[in-house]
Amino acid sequence: MSDDDLDPKSIEGLDARLVNVETILPDLFDMYELRAAGGPYYWEALPHDQAVKLWDELGKFVTWLDGRYLTNLADPSFRLPGCWYRHPIAVEELTALMVSHRAAYDTRSAKASSALVDWHQRALWPTLDSLKLRAGLAGCRDRSEHREPHAGPASFTVTDEYLRYAASS
Repeated sequence: MSDDDLDPKSIEGLDARLVNVETILPDLFDMYELRAAGGPYYWEALPHDQAVKLWDELGKFVTWLDGRYLTNLADPSFRLPGCWYRHPIAVEELTALMVSHRAAYDTRSAKASSALVDWHQRALWPTLDSLKLRAGLAGCRDRSEHREPHAGPASFTVTDEYLRYAASS
């Protein structure tokens, strides 16, 4: 008799349900209790030790991505320069791609799904296109040395004028 055949209100059924809950609780605690404010992938809010861990994970992911995909593409303009980690847009987009990859390839799900196709079609290729267009990597890749991203106008900061405008809206 499988767990599916048990009456959920019987002692055996309740026992099976309790075992299931006890099995998933450690993962739930890990997911919610140990997270930094803003989430485990929000670079701005990560404590130093968690940021170091995320840098390590991201470096391993980018190494894998480069070896599995980028070096095999016919178009070399998709390649990441060695200084990709010094480009904030690249860091954010590659972090998102890594997180999406983890979710798509989650080994805890035994059910067949389209998650892997979705990762390729909705995450990988659009992210690579975005990096190529927006991350400012071409100058570094073409010259084989780091060039600071385009400076442009001054960064936005919350000013008194901004706060007055927001309060009057």
